[in-house]
Amino acid sequence: MFPLVILSCIALAASNGIHQPQPYKFGYSIKDHHGEQHREESGNGAGSVVETTVFTDDRGIARQVNYVADHAGFRAQVKTNEPGTANQSPAAVRMISNDPYSRGSSSTLQFKTQ
Repeated sequence: MFPLVILSCIALAASNGIHQPQPYKFGYSIKDHHGEQHREESGNGAGSVVETTVFTDDRGIARQVNYVADHAGFRAQVKTNEPGTANQSPAAVRMISNDPYSRGSSSTLQFKTQ
């Protein structure tokens, strides 16, 4: 009986080979009294991923993040009207702000690369 169990385990393990990545696509959308959120993501099965996420709260504060992750690295673009934000591009992120309270502001943020 014991050898039969061992042989069954080996046969089961051998049949569960490593599967190659497959292309995929998914998304969802939620809306309630707190706001709404949407997400769409797709991958080509060869390591590239593209995603868009949008969030808007009940006050109208919105953020949209579009990103690509592939052989060239991670690249994101953020569009927002969040208070305290400004147009800037730290690291591999491009920030596009429509904050109505920072218009005309001359302050800039500087980032040191390490």
